[in-house]
Amino acid sequence: MPSRTKPSSGSQEAVIFAMLFLAAAAFALGYTLGKGSAAPEQLQAPVYHGAQLYILNDRDYYPTLMRYLERANKSIYIMMYVFKSDTDTIARIVDVLVRKAKQGVDVKVILENSIEDNELTYQSLKSGGVRVVYDPKAVTTHSKLVVIDGYVVFVGSHNFSYSAMMKNHESSVMIVSEEIASAETEYFMSVLAACSG
Repeated sequence: MPSRTKPSSGSQEAVIFAMLFLAAAAFALGYTLGKGSAAPEQLQAPVYHGAQLYILNDRDYYPTLMRYLERANKSIYIMMYVFKSDTDTIARIVDVLVRKAKQGVDVKVILENSIEDNELTYQSLKSGGVRVVYDPKAVTTHSKLVVIDGYVVFVGSHNFSYSAMMKNHESSVMIVSEEIASAETEYFMSVLAACSG
């Protein structure tokens, strides 16, 4: 049977030193890489003083959205990744937007250009007198944003599709705040300015 030699204390110290060195190097590398993905140091000042927030999970979103769209009397701004109006459920949103535009409400819609399902909505809104544009091809508009009358904001995961409204697990919020609506309107208008159409 081969004899086992006990490592010398010098080699044990070398192993411990190497392990400590590797641990420190891994920490330093992780810290350096993590700095780039951390929250930005310069966040906007909070704009939510006095805001009311309502959680709209799953099926809560659609009836709430429709209620506020129907009440709109000043403006409706929508930026949507998928606006698939091939079902009665989503076609009702298009109908409300067209009707509101004809009543003098300022209705503007930005759609993602790479989604073929948006074309029917684009054509329906355009022929109905709504200002509708596609985002620039170099950028993906993944937003699901609605701003109504300068004080109501819907934001979250709900696309305007039957699946999102009636089948999927989705999580969104409705925020009632003139300050937040103003900030999101400014964002919407900056994206709109970069769009053609």
